[in-house]
Amino acid sequence: MIVTFPASAEARRRLSEEDPKWPIKAWLRIICAAFAFLAMLMLAISVSLTNQRFINEDGPGDWTDGMGLAPVILSLLFNPLILAFIVRYRQGKVIHPGWYVGADLIIWALCVPAIVLVVGDGWFWYWQPTLEDENGFVECGFLAPWNTWAKACEPVIYTIGGMEIAASVFLFMLLFIHFALFIMACKDTKRWRAAKKRAKVERHNIELQYHRSPEEHMAQQPPAYSPQVDRQAAEDADGAVKYS
Repeated sequence: MIVTFPASAEARRRLSEEDPKWPIKAWLRIICAAFAFLAMLMLAISVSLTNQRFINEDGPGDWTDGMGLAPVILSLLFNPLILAFIVRYRQGKVIHPGWYVGADLIIWALCVPAIVLVVGDGWFWYWQPTLEDENGFVECGFLAPWNTWAKACEPVIYTIGGMEIAASVFLFMLLFIHFALFIMACKDTKRWRAAKKRAKVERHNIELQYHRSPEEHMAQQPPAYSPQVDRQAAEDADGAVKYS
């Protein structure tokens, strides 16, 4: 599986070596960005229609509206930026997974109250069947409280409610995917620390054994065995004997 980013061959090679699961994680972040964009559109349109059609006792644009948009905007900004940063700026060199742990934790944690607020304050709770009189007419207004929130009398709340349901689904998907990415990042952080600790122990053992740094030790080692080099040296030796 290859992620079709505008990355150089060196960046793709380095990513595949340092993190074999990078393509899966990258596609999950791309999907998160798409879901976040759609959720932002649904929430923004529903809030706008609500403020235009109804009077909010707390005033337009209260904190409950912003709470639903908070994880959406964070996901929409973080995921594309971190992918572009690693692929283009760092040329495939991965960053410490602790960054993902913090970012994914914040996003999926904010998704929980966002879903609660969007679902709890949703207009779809007001949906009710339309009741007709004996003549087949639908009465609306104060004289027909049984049809106060019927679709024939208040169609806008059905449009708003449908957008809120769609936004809730996208928020739930963001919660699920970012939680999965959070678990992956925690495992990567554990492996990162174990590898760093192992490298530190190996360096310390070399320093104790040879009384010099690993770099100095490798510099004093003979060159690695190469069949081509040894074959060329043997041919040169045979030629020297032949013409001597």
